Amino acid sequence: MTSSPASGAAATTTVTVQFKDTVAAVIESMPPVAATPYLVMIAETACYNLVLNQLEPGQITVGSRVVIDHLGASKVGGVLTIHAALVSREKNRFKFTVRIDDGARTVANVEHERAAVSLQKIMSALA
Repeated sequence: MTSSPASGAAATTTVTVQFKDTVAAVIESMPPVAATPYLVMIAETACYNLVLNQLEPGQITVGSRVVIDHLGASKVGGVLTIHAALVSREKNRFKFTVRIDDGARTVANVEHERAAVSLQKIMSALA
């Protein structure tokens, strides 16, 4: 992973699908395959981690936009590879592309945006 302040940063991580990550964990009659919200979560997590070194002290990033094309099923035990790339940065806004593969198959393509914000301000607003 590079530490470029603009576009160009990229990282690859892997996760293994567990039953709790599946549609069947929420709706018994559905198949035990990775749920779309789970794919969104792992994409967001990869993007969050990708830009941690570009934040000011006391900042975090929060998701502000997600567009996902969920292209295929991934069963329990499947190893998903998440390829996250920073496409652009404008002030406190980050734009990413993410590809999630299950072996040789691409199972999701994601466009994601995050905003850098003050953790203290968020925590104060929640009190």
